[in-house]
Amino acid sequence: MSASTVNPPRAPRVLIVDDEPHNRTLLELMLAPEGFVLSTAASGEEALAMVARQPPDLIILDVMMPAMDGFQVVAKIKSALCTRNIPVIMLTALADRKAKLYGLGAGAEDFLNKPIDRAELCMRVRNLLRLKTSSDEALAHRDNAMGMVSHDLRGLLSGVVLSATLLGDEASDCEEGRRTVEGVQRIQRYAKRMNHLIADLLDVVSMDAGKLSLSATDGDAATVISETVEACGASAARKGISLEFRTGERPLLARFDRDRMLQVLTNLITNALKFTPEGGAIAVRGAYVGGELRLSVSDTGKGIPPGMLESIFERFWQVGQPDHVGLGLGLYISRCIVESHGGKIWAESTLGEGSTFYVAIPGAPLSAEISVVAAAAVVPIAPLTRQSTSGGRALIVDDDLDLCESVAACLGARGFTVEWRTSASDALALLDGQDFDVVVTDLNMDEMTGLAFCKRVVGIRPGLPVIIATALATTENQAAALGAGAYEFITKPYDLERLCVALSRAVKSGTAARQVPSLFSAA
Repeated sequence: MSASTVNPPRAPRVLIVDDEPHNRTLLELMLAPEGFVLSTAASGEEALAMVARQPPDLIILDVMMPAMDGFQVVAKIKSALCTRNIPVIMLTALADRKAKLYGLGAGAEDFLNKPIDRAELCMRVRNLLRLKTSSDEALAHRDNAMGMVSHDLRGLLSGVVLSATLLGDEASDCEEGRRTVEGVQRIQRYAKRMNHLIADLLDVVSMDAGKLSLSATDGDAATVISETVEACGASAARKGISLEFRTGERPLLARFDRDRMLQVLTNLITNALKFTPEGGAIAVRGAYVGGELRLSVSDTGKGIPPGMLESIFERFWQVGQPDHVGLGLGLYISRCIVESHGGKIWAESTLGEGSTFYVAIPGAPLSAEISVVAAAAVVPIAPLTRQSTSGGRALIVDDDLDLCESVAACLGARGFTVEWRTSASDALALLDGQDFDVVVTDLNMDEMTGLAFCKRVVGIRPGLPVIIATALATTENQAAALGAGAYEFITKPYDLERLCVALSRAVKSGTAARQVPSLFSAA
């Protein structure tokens, strides 16, 4: 690669916050020769708004400001998931040692007294930026390693789940066959728990790096509650625990990331199921309280000691009971998600009676709360058979041979005619001579990425739906897949029922798209 094609390093962005125009100008003059990209804010409120729009690499913050002082500003910056890693240097004319300790205790990395010595200021800024760069690089290496490990683990999980499904498909209708099916269902539950564990670890990595992705839209939280209760109903029924939800008469409208809020409620209900004995009850509620939307999950478990009600939201925290497994990440992740929505999460508990976990996010108050009781059991999705799918010819492209064979066998048993190839070039050659209704390709392949393959297919076969599958289910990957022309983006390990639904939908869509030219030519 020539030197002309290498992107030069970006100049560090430094935000100066001071209510005095003269002080802002003086600091700009001091730092300008260093080559930093400088911006200024005249108040704490303006600074927080600027940080939210584009986080700087470092903040120089005055202590004595009206309305919101520097201590309050740094506390807000350090409490927010996406900004807590930004280094802050606080400046003050106060000679009070307590003020310095208070600022450092609030999270500031450094504290300088006015009048400011230019050489000392520049040296401290450079040192903190160098430390931040090293920290960012270390986090990036860790993220890459975690991404590769999770990708491989989820790929293996896909093989385990699909192979187990095949065993269940082939089980005979006798006592031994029923035991086989029960064993398959256990394997699938274990695999689901393992996948959740991988997802939790990846979420923690993102949260520690301040990179938790949210896609907030206006929605009805009542539907999220209903969906979560339905999804957890089977687990509650197996334990003999009643599960109900109560929500408002009108939609519980708020702005939130639907998938993330489902994750929070699932974590809370799963946690309640762990500590509620057989015959107990769990209630999920939604209502408006003042100007906020408040969701709650109550259980009739043993309760939580008062001294632990704050600790339970720390990462890797666990109740001191050896019979409950897990890494202790669910509540920590839930807290980070809720706080990223501008909300709060907390717990109240009475020993021997149970606990209630509350989630509050901004929302518009509507009607008073009414009660609706939902059945604990999940309404099962009907198994997708040859008769219940639209069938069609599917081409599977994945460089994992075992996974290709497992996917082909499972889809074949559900009404699809399947071909598979372990390289993109072989798949393109096959497409040159045969017709297919849908293509499913892995995203990360050695010879040619799924994105490049998708673009080639869209170019030579317009109207042929391409589904991109990956174990690295990031927002960036999804946007890239759709940008490459993919019909849909799905995650591994494969959920076979959802995969079949996606394939059937794609087959119908592709058929309709191919019929459009013939309709015009007939006219």
